[in-house]
Amino acid sequence: MSENNKNKVKIKKISRTFVKDEAYNLLAKRIINGELKPCERLRVQELSDDLGISRTPVREALLQLESEGLVMTKANRWTIVAPINPGEAEDIYPIIYSLEELALIESFDKIDDKFIEKIEDLNEDIKYFHRKNDQLKTIKKDNEFHNAFIELSGNVEIKPIVDKLKRRVERMEIHFFEASEEKFTTYNEHKDIIDALKEKNLEKARAALVKNWKSTIDTIENLSKDMEFKDIEDQIK
Repeated sequence: MSENNKNKVKIKKISRTFVKDEAYNLLAKRIINGELKPCERLRVQELSDDLGISRTPVREALLQLESEGLVMTKANRWTIVAPINPGEAEDIYPIIYSLEELALIESFDKIDDKFIEKIEDLNEDIKYFHRKNDQLKTIKKDNEFHNAFIELSGNVEIKPIVDKLKRRVERMEIHFFEASEEKFTTYNEHKDIIDALKEKNLEKARAALVKNWKSTIDTIENLSKDMEFKDIEDQIK
């Protein structure tokens, strides 16, 4: 081997990770916004052709989505978009609001007039998009409202956990709330949080935050009472 070859810097090959991540993000988005419907079959070759990529990153993306509860697989039979399960709300939302409550506690001393103005603007956006019947943008702004506390806390461990859980409940919210005629309470519940922050009352703000999330659980439970949930095999499209 020549001296030049010995000194040559080895360049790593481009990883497939980026392609897999892109496939994951696109499929997750389609599942969450309802483009890919609950119990719809997911065929690797069709998805590969649709996304213009090889089958391997599609399979890897589906495995990741399955680990997050957005996809279900029965060995050698089918892979489908996971059905909507309202019972998950009771398990997932308490984890989310417990972590957000922690973020609120950790960020409380950093909250200033500028931050309060920011979340007030987001709350006005929520009300605006709700009146426009734009459910996706309403949920997006609601997430931004809650994420503001997580970002301000500076706790980098909270956001990845909450984001993963919110992906599962976000499609549940879209599924149930689009057809809901119930009173919209989010705006006023957020105002209660904001008012408590203006009063510099941490305990009141914590209680208002938890109440906001619990009302979402109640809404999903009420809307799902009259729905008929069939066996998965009967729902597969």
